Amino acid sequence: MTTLADAAWVTIDDLIRSRGRERPDALAVEVAGQALTYGELDARSDRVAANFAALGIGKGDRVASFAYNAIEQLLTWFGCMKIGAVWVPLNVALTGGDLAYSLEDAGPKILVLDSETRPKVDELAAQRNWQFRIFEIGAAGSQGFSTLLAEGSPVPQVAIAPGDPAVIVYTGGTTGMPKGVELPHFAWIAAGYRYIETFDVRPGDVHYSVLALFHNGGLMIGCIGPLVAGIPTHIERWFSVSRFWPRIRETGATIIDPIGTMVTLLCQQPEGPGDRDHTVRVSLGVLSQVPADIATAFRSRFGIDVVNVYSLSETGGVLIVHNKVGSPKPEANGKGWGWCEIAILDEHDRPKPPGATGEICLRPTKPFTFMLGYFNKPERTVECWRNLWLHTGDLGHLDEDGYLYFTGRQAHWLRIGGENVSAYEVEMVISRYEGIDEVVVVGVPAALGEEDVKLFVKLKPGSSLDPAELTRWASKELAAFKVPRFVELIDEFPRSAAKREVERHKLKTLSNDKAWDAHAVFGRRRARGMAV
Repeated sequence: MTTLADAAWVTIDDLIRSRGRERPDALAVEVAGQALTYGELDARSDRVAANFAALGIGKGDRVASFAYNAIEQLLTWFGCMKIGAVWVPLNVALTGGDLAYSLEDAGPKILVLDSETRPKVDELAAQRNWQFRIFEIGAAGSQGFSTLLAEGSPVPQVAIAPGDPAVIVYTGGTTGMPKGVELPHFAWIAAGYRYIETFDVRPGDVHYSVLALFHNGGLMIGCIGPLVAGIPTHIERWFSVSRFWPRIRETGATIIDPIGTMVTLLCQQPEGPGDRDHTVRVSLGVLSQVPADIATAFRSRFGIDVVNVYSLSETGGVLIVHNKVGSPKPEANGKGWGWCEIAILDEHDRPKPPGATGEICLRPTKPFTFMLGYFNKPERTVECWRNLWLHTGDLGHLDEDGYLYFTGRQAHWLRIGGENVSAYEVEMVISRYEGIDEVVVVGVPAALGEEDVKLFVKLKPGSSLDPAELTRWASKELAAFKVPRFVELIDEFPRSAAKREVERHKLKTLSNDKAWDAHAVFGRRRARGMAV
């Protein structure tokens, strides 16, 4: 573990400058076909910093970007870091009110965008008196990003500390407006050191990233981690199933980071003799996002060690809790490894014993590794930080050896007949049923109080579903109180713009008029106790 006292760098600007001096000709990063050495990355971000300063951007000012993965995003980021400005990367999925809210909450003086996202901004700007300047990636003229790369005045000298704000990442939950998580400089450097620990980085390693550069995962694992480790990273504009393995072979990647549906899509491709024709030795694994059989298939089919992790934007982004290569408990999310303390607390913030499920709560053991707070939302910061713990809103348990196991979100916890039911656990079982593409479980009010289990099912193309047969099957796989009472087919799930998470609160408000009801078919007693 690395601390402020023994870290080679404590701020992002120091990292970029040091790498530029020490290894000017070594490949640092390639994004969507544009590659830069460490020296070029340092020099070009200097130009952006100087031009930002000439436009009046100073310490603490915000500069936002709203673009698909591009080298210009990183130059914007590191240019901000060199003058003490704060970078605000926005999710390209934002639109309408969500986009307007994020821009108005962040209050940037400059917005960097691309030709694909500009129409969204222009449409909103016509109705608002926004004052920020716009620079468009790939455009010509005074609004083109290339003007920020022009030679000009030197970069002003600005004192930057490890605890100074560096980046505001908007995290969207599934209720309420997005929250801007304000992360300090050292949180990013610390994430880089955790990257080295997690993936057991060694000379000759190469990273290949398919994560977005507006999320902590893409920024910390796909970019900052490799920069701290001193290995090259290749970042795609976006994830492509057909290009995934060819690009890995082309780059010679040894570390990769597909998550969630990306892993599922890769496993759904036809098996072939080239499945192990690659150089990858380890992959990031957020195993809670995929069914257990998919996680197992990904490891065995492609011959890759998968490292499971757990983290939030609020906890300094990725890898605050992580497993390690060759772990004896690969299904666990990992430990804090000296970076943080982990506690499982009940509703009164009392610790629960090993094996008992409760809320996952964390606190840092080193300064400036967690968020500074929610930007413009002190009341939400206090709500999250209470009784000396950061409350994640997630559920899990610790085993006797201190390994964390994520169970589900608190918002996804149902109360059925006096029993606590994790929607996540039911979803993992039901998702194994033939023909199902995606499932979501919510609790709906029950006639006798508490809740009934309602299952929403999205089918694979060409598939059909007999809810009665599904219920019979589920009753053999799940405890009776976990078997869904209601089953409803859905074409597409409502999703939040920021994280593309399913908006469960919207599903909960739908009536059961269109849903299949096990009680109506089997009778209440038989439905609740059957294995038929």
